[in-house]
Amino acid sequence: MLERLHEEIKRRTRVARLFPNEASLLRLVSVIEMEISEDWIAGKRYLDMNVEMENENESADSNEKRIYRKNVA
Repeated sequence: MLERLHEEIKRRTRVARLFPNEASLLRLVSVIEMEISEDWIAGKRYLDMNVEMENENESADSNEKRIYRKNVA
């Protein structure tokens, strides 16, 4: 993760090349870090699909029973 951060900082600082003072460099690096942090916080969440599959199977079983009963009656 740190390697990615360093690469992103390097990529964005190449554009400016020279900074008028340390504060401007610090502002740029801070913005980059905040942006990456926001992306990480709001990023994709991965779910355990086994739980979802169990719920889907249970609902499919109940639907099959209902359909069967409708056809018989």
